[in-house]
Amino acid sequence: MRANPHLLRGGNVFWIRFFLLAVYATMYVRDHTRPMLHHEMGLESGTYDYEVFRITNEITKQVFPVSLDIDNPAFREGLSHLFHVQTQMNAAKAQGGLVGNLKRARWAISGGLTFLRLYFLPVKHHALPADVRMVPAW
Repeated sequence: MRANPHLLRGGNVFWIRFFLLAVYATMYVRDHTRPMLHHEMGLESGTYDYEVFRITNEITKQVFPVSLDIDNPAFREGLSHLFHVQTQMNAAKAQGGLVGNLKRARWAISGGLTFLRLYFLPVKHHALPADVRMVPAW
């Protein structure tokens, strides 16, 4: 990316936002859907996720001109709602039939709208470091 800086400007910033949000949302929902590993390691999924998000944000600042505001209460609430949506979709799938499919469609729309709200939350803008060498963030 740094070898082609034009990829980090203009409309591509919207793709960068989408990429970061998709990665963070997927991790959050998957970790909360399957908390056994974190439980066995003595970790709480939410605490673990936000620590990984913090480290990841520090790394992305070395590559991308934007990073997600993971401390924004609306961001945290949105991720929590995405987990709730996934839980409801799983229940609707297990229910099956027409009613279950209608519920799944309703929750899919809710999840899509939640993702859209998260996407349009303000992001943090920053200049890229002059030194392109990746620096450990932990």
